[in-house]
Amino acid sequence: MEFFATVSDNVQVGGAIGNVYRNSPYTITIHVTVFCIFSLLMAVAFFNNAALRDHNNEFNEILFTTPLSKPGYFFGRFFGALLVSTLPLLGVFIGMLLGTYMNSIFGWMDTERFGDFYLETFINNYLLFILPNMFLAGSVIFAMANKWKSTVISFVGGLVIIVAYIVSGSLMSDVDNETMAALSDVFGINTYAIETKYFTPIEKNTISPGFNGVLFWNRFIWMSVGIVVLMLSYFSFSFKTKNKKVKNQKVSKTTNETVFDRPKVNPTYNVSANWVQFKSFFYTNFLSIVKSVTFKILFLFCIIILVADLSGGFEYFGLQSYPLTYKLMDSIKDNTNIFTIIILIFFSGELIWRDRDSKINEVVDATAHTSFISLAAKALSLVGITVILNLFFILIGIVYQLLHGFSRIELDVYFLDLVYENLPLYIVFGGIMITIQVLSSNKYIGYFISVLVLLVWDIILSIFDISSNMLSIGGGASIMYSDMNAFGPGLTSKLWFNLYWVLISVLGLLIAGALWNRGTKNSLWSRIKTARKEVPKSYRGFIALTFIVWLGVAGFVYYNTQVLNPYRSSDTTEQLMADFEKKYNKYKKAVHPKVTDAKYYIDIFPNKRDIHVKAAIELTNESSQVIDSLHFFNNDGWDTKLNIPNAKPVYKDTTYLYTIYKLTPPLQPGDTIVMNIDNKFITKGFENGRGATNIIKNGTFFNNGDILPTMGYNESYELSDNNTRKKYDLEPKERTPELTSELSELHNRNYLNNGQSDFINVETYISTIKEQTAIAPGSLIKKWEENGRNHYHYKTDTPSLNFYSFMSADYEIKTRKWNGIDIEVYYDENHPENVDMMLDAVERSLAYYIENFGPYFHKQCRIIEFPRYDSFAQAFPGTMPYSEAIGFVVNLEDETENNVVDAVIAHEMGHQWWAHQVIGANMQGGTMMSEAFSEYSSLMTLKGMTENPMKMREFLKYNHDRYLRGRSGEREKELPLYKVENQGYIHYGKGSVILYALQDYIGEDKVNLAMKSFLEEYRYKKPPYPTSLDFLRHLEPQVPDSLNYVITDWFKEITLYDNRLKEANYKVLDNGKYEVTLEIESSKIKSDSLGNETQTAINDWIDVGFFMDDAEERLYSQKRMMFNKANTSITVQLDSLPVKAAIDPRHILIDRVYNDNIKSISLEE
Repeated sequence: MEFFATVSDNVQVGGAIGNVYRNSPYTITIHVTVFCIFSLLMAVAFFNNAALRDHNNEFNEILFTTPLSKPGYFFGRFFGALLVSTLPLLGVFIGMLLGTYMNSIFGWMDTERFGDFYLETFINNYLLFILPNMFLAGSVIFAMANKWKSTVISFVGGLVIIVAYIVSGSLMSDVDNETMAALSDVFGINTYAIETKYFTPIEKNTISPGFNGVLFWNRFIWMSVGIVVLMLSYFSFSFKTKNKKVKNQKVSKTTNETVFDRPKVNPTYNVSANWVQFKSFFYTNFLSIVKSVTFKILFLFCIIILVADLSGGFEYFGLQSYPLTYKLMDSIKDNTNIFTIIILIFFSGELIWRDRDSKINEVVDATAHTSFISLAAKALSLVGITVILNLFFILIGIVYQLLHGFSRIELDVYFLDLVYENLPLYIVFGGIMITIQVLSSNKYIGYFISVLVLLVWDIILSIFDISSNMLSIGGGASIMYSDMNAFGPGLTSKLWFNLYWVLISVLGLLIAGALWNRGTKNSLWSRIKTARKEVPKSYRGFIALTFIVWLGVAGFVYYNTQVLNPYRSSDTTEQLMADFEKKYNKYKKAVHPKVTDAKYYIDIFPNKRDIHVKAAIELTNESSQVIDSLHFFNNDGWDTKLNIPNAKPVYKDTTYLYTIYKLTPPLQPGDTIVMNIDNKFITKGFENGRGATNIIKNGTFFNNGDILPTMGYNESYELSDNNTRKKYDLEPKERTPELTSELSELHNRNYLNNGQSDFINVETYISTIKEQTAIAPGSLIKKWEENGRNHYHYKTDTPSLNFYSFMSADYEIKTRKWNGIDIEVYYDENHPENVDMMLDAVERSLAYYIENFGPYFHKQCRIIEFPRYDSFAQAFPGTMPYSEAIGFVVNLEDETENNVVDAVIAHEMGHQWWAHQVIGANMQGGTMMSEAFSEYSSLMTLKGMTENPMKMREFLKYNHDRYLRGRSGEREKELPLYKVENQGYIHYGKGSVILYALQDYIGEDKVNLAMKSFLEEYRYKKPPYPTSLDFLRHLEPQVPDSLNYVITDWFKEITLYDNRLKEANYKVLDNGKYEVTLEIESSKIKSDSLGNETQTAINDWIDVGFFMDDAEERLYSQKRMMFNKANTSITVQLDSLPVKAAIDPRHILIDRVYNDNIKSISLEE
């Protein structure tokens, strides 16, 4: 497997690696840690065998009478098993070495994606992960095996380790818990992830895991735990065999000599008798599972993991969401399914082989019963126990909801989700596992095959790039419950795939029933020969009938997923995109007219998931060239008809959806034509996956790009990953054109529409079903009802970007009037809790932005909820769609200050100025002026409502983390802020931190003045569009000479700080004041695009402050000081004794390790 993971992108271990070598120290370490988990199964076998081999062979009593050394025997067995258990993990290194070597010969992947090998990486991985992990696991398994003399208990010992790992992983949800999560991780996987979370690609490619930091302490702690467990086992181990106490039983001396007549038996073999037999078998098997110690332990593990996960709540940026039923169901599935599958695997073997293990199989087989009745009872008892488990987990979920004061408990959602998702999966896996056990000649061979099927089959499918759910065991469309749209568009597909796989499971059980191992026969071949003679025709007919039904279902599923809705595998899609670019890239620079006006007539049919769009699009030749042809890239699955004056189609490619129209006569510069579009989308059947989520029963949400063909060559259909491009012999692709100060054609295109249009007028006539409200951009001109449908007429109040959305759902509406602007929130009836706060947030944003940046040009401002298939908010002109998964379900009852809901709304409101009034040219730096500016605007509104300035550090903490983690996963190259290339971690994370720090250094009013003057110069202005250089031209006059360095360091270069407070001591002066002395180490680091860092001389102003409490909420006596050398000693006199001292106490500078900026103050010795 490691070999394939090295030479193929289709096989991933531990996730994608981005712009990191495939054989880098980081990649090797991730693979080693992941395989340590999988190796636990082997560890159980090795250590259990070492501990119990003599006991199981009943040789221990003889062996222990010989002059053996206890340490030699005990530790010899243990360390022998330890050595053997580490050997398979060396396959990670061998597989990677072999893959690298073979790739250099056959060239399966670009050799530039491979780097040098470091011997240190192999040695450190063995000493830090392989050996400690196997030692800890082995200690637990070996100790439990010696204590209880049971293979099952040894298996449970392995599960104990996995449970401990899962529970520690639940702490990873918040950055504040990372230290605890790092120390508590038994495998060190999360520890290494935390240690390397801010590594740059160059660091990942060159730095091996080391014996330092939290990783060292994690390994030390868990090795110590392993040693303690092993030693406890050693001291309790003895060569002596303890005699079991035998209770004296009183024997009755009286003899009962009652004579009775043997009853006459009249056996019946009808349906009623079969039912009685089935019930008896079922109860016996069911109770055998319930009473099993193994089941009780696995059940307990499920509860521990589920409760551990729920104890952290449903956090969203430091806030808790309401415990909605679908959130509880998601948590139940995520945390218990793996153990439920383990129960199915384990007890499928136990039930099938129970009679033989107990050596009563011949007695049971001799009784008058049908083999399939016994088999069906075993299968149903196995599935039944999983249902009981899930019902108990649901009960835990309900109790959790009640304990948190949440009364909207949706029992139907709990049970329908169980019926739609978990139950079919358990039936399929249970049936397949039982079939495997019946066909196997040995229980443990059955276990091996079962595990192999589950682990390897999907890997094989991925290697061959097969994505059909008809081949993925238990596969089907994913469904996601939404309060707005219930189980969503994938439900029909899910139900048919469920039927398809359940029939396969039933078919397997029927075949297993025919080949049931009854009597002394054991080989599969002998059972097949017996079945040919003894299986009745009625039973064969039932198998045939089931097969025919399955065949019909399979045909129907195939027709829907391969004919009506053909899907493409990832490799096929890549090839199609590569061929498209090679064939049509020659038209990339073809001149086309711009959209200057748009009128829509849209009919939405939510229940059918159909849509009919008619549009009149005004096209104007704003170039200096004559245009003789129009090129279009059509949307897949749409029936598109174009009516263009003086034009006819001369070329149509249905494979690549490319159409060319010839204009006769050509369109002269300045000329305008109106193109009429008739576009229909009809939903047909169901798909292999969930299907599109933009046109649904309740919560339709699509934008204009989804419903109209793209004019000109569509660059977004090109392959973007340069490694993939190289595989198809394509030149590297730049994410965004390079920033230039000289005017060029690029300045005539904004980065959103790329030359398709500028600011235009939009008018919409839209209809939907009577129960729903349809929303389009602009003011509502008219609403009416016709033919049982709701109709609406909207029109924009001001020219807007050709980028807007259309929505339809059953909404509740709450409105508020503010200074002539209608503030509206469209929300689902189940989510009213935060609506008033949302209205407040919009009002605060309008007030701040209008005062500091200028007018708001729309007559309305709408927040519109959409289903949780996506978790984002987005800004269109005067309209902001907002996912139900974020702001609408966050619990704000105890939030009196700013919060993430305010932040998201303020950010999207910011886009009404930054993007929808001024938009950057299609070149580097464009998103700084929309995304970074909106994020800064959001922070300013939050700052204005915050009483404690330290509260802002909480928001900046997440933005710091977002930036530093993002640069770690950069796939190409990191760029300075003013050259950002649609890199979210830069324009969201870094941009917000930089601009917030800038206003703190030069003043909020000066930053706002620079932004306002920039906006006034370019507001709604036609091309050429501005660049980040134009903004810096407005900013630079506002920055004092003493702070000019921040323009270079923060905007034009990649700069990080490494500030450390090494000592913080105080002494009491005679005047009663406190003299505090700080020893500070400061440095400034410059980084290139790959993360190569160079330390430079520091000459910066940095804050020094003191906290009066351990919680770091009461900031006292902050002062900005000049630091111009690496080590600085500062002495200050204070009236009160602070608890802590800090450099950059509010964390406004980008510092990878902030914990060492703060130190408790101690008395000077």
